[in-house]
Amino acid sequence: MKAKAEKIKRKNKGKRTGRLRKRWPLLVGSLVLLLWSLLPLVNGIHGVGVLVPGAAALLGIGIALFAPAKKTERKRWQKGMTAVFITGVCLVAATAVTFSGLMIASAAKAPEEGATVIVLGSKIYGSRPSRMLRARLDVAADYLEAHPASNCVVSGGLGKGETYTEAEVMKNYLVNDRGIAADRIACEDTSTDTHENTAFSLTVIEEKGWSRDVAIATQVFHQYRAGVNARWAGADSVGGIACFSPPHLMLNYWVRECAAICRLWLLRY
Repeated sequence: MKAKAEKIKRKNKGKRTGRLRKRWPLLVGSLVLLLWSLLPLVNGIHGVGVLVPGAAALLGIGIALFAPAKKTERKRWQKGMTAVFITGVCLVAATAVTFSGLMIASAAKAPEEGATVIVLGSKIYGSRPSRMLRARLDVAADYLEAHPASNCVVSGGLGKGETYTEAEVMKNYLVNDRGIAADRIACEDTSTDTHENTAFSLTVIEEKGWSRDVAIATQVFHQYRAGVNARWAGADSVGGIACFSPPHLMLNYWVRECAAICRLWLLRY
């Protein structure tokens, strides 16, 4: 009996080893995805952009480690789990192609000559812009330097735990750090999201009598949704002044943006 038990144990161990040998790409890929999805937590960022890819990674790890190799050995719940995983991968792939295409196309569209720049707000630290916000401001400043006839609206209100409005911090950075003339910059300091950023900025543009052709300064992933909102708010044309995201945050923001685009299509904000 003991010898038989040892034989069965060795056989099962061999099966597990063989299974892992065949599934190591899935296991490694899922581990990488899990790590990438958790990196934003270091910056205090959480939400759907962490939960969705994290859950997908855990499901992949579970299938790689525990799903039986032979279909006849699989239990009903294991077959269902595998089907859900495969379906999810196909949906993610289709979503990635569709949404990424929209984002890239919007970012690549050049603004009209003399367009008014709208810089969308993001997190600040005291009186200084965050890394992502600084990237938006730098591409906006480069555009303003290259187009002396253009003006700029910096858009962002007072966030949770913030002492200064995002608009105030952005204008100070453009004037003091980048040397842009203060009279070329208007502050929109009451908005709290992308929909309000664009709508309230267009109101400021009308009050100033500036061009209603606008150039959106934000990350590539954000360009499509911001552009749609700007057109709905009354912009004559919309172009992109795109900057890139920190690589360790890209997955998180891309997932969040896909969810936000779905909300935009359904609820129009």
